[in-house]
Amino acid sequence: MSSHRCAVLALLLALSTPVLSLTVQAAEGPGGEVVPLNRSFDAFIGERQLGTHRYEFTGDGEALTLRSEAQFELKLGFLTLFSYDHVAEERWSNGCLTRFQSSTEVNDKRFKVNGQWQNGVLALETQDGAEESPETCAWTFPYWNRAITQRSELINIQDGRRAEVTFSPPRPAQLEVGGVLRRVEAQDLKGGEEGKIDITLYYDGPLWLGLDSKLENGRTLHYRPSESDPAFTLGRGQASAQ
Repeated sequence: MSSHRCAVLALLLALSTPVLSLTVQAAEGPGGEVVPLNRSFDAFIGERQLGTHRYEFTGDGEALTLRSEAQFELKLGFLTLFSYDHVAEERWSNGCLTRFQSSTEVNDKRFKVNGQWQNGVLALETQDGAEESPETCAWTFPYWNRAITQRSELINIQDGRRAEVTFSPPRPAQLEVGGVLRRVEAQDLKGGEEGKIDITLYYDGPLWLGLDSKLENGRTLHYRPSESDPAFTLGRGQASAQ
């Protein structure tokens, strides 16, 4: 796998910051009113599992803090073709991102990002230096909230860069979760630099259940709930009633 393809894969992985509140009502935006359950998603290329992306949430009544950790490795025998370690922390208040930081290592390359919104200005420190820009309400990529499909610009937490995005209308689809084929809705997310973002998101109402992301080498990256994830068995009773 070339370094270019590895970088693209790492970017696509960094874009996913999935959180899931297993409630019937979808919130206006990520906030501190409800603390979502901790989540765990397995990542695959084809049938080969790369690793797991875990999410832990805490709330103090006014804000929601998310800590996410991802570790991926692609090996050929004893040879490591690709490794990815990512740790990020986000703080959300009143439906908007107020602070975030991330540390990522892709093979031998390291990235660090710090961002904070205050007084109408988003201050960023990235590998490319420091910058400030007006922001009314900054978002990363919280796929868990279907309100994301109304956004036109999002921030990649790995490198701090903005991405202009579009979302398709929802369409009927089927997705296997926990060994059960579920009726879901699919929405396509496209955009980013040179149109590199090409992701299909899957929802059951407000419930975010996974994604498929097309890679430049023609393969597909999948995110599906791990066995330890609350959504892994959640739909079995619903599926039997469909």
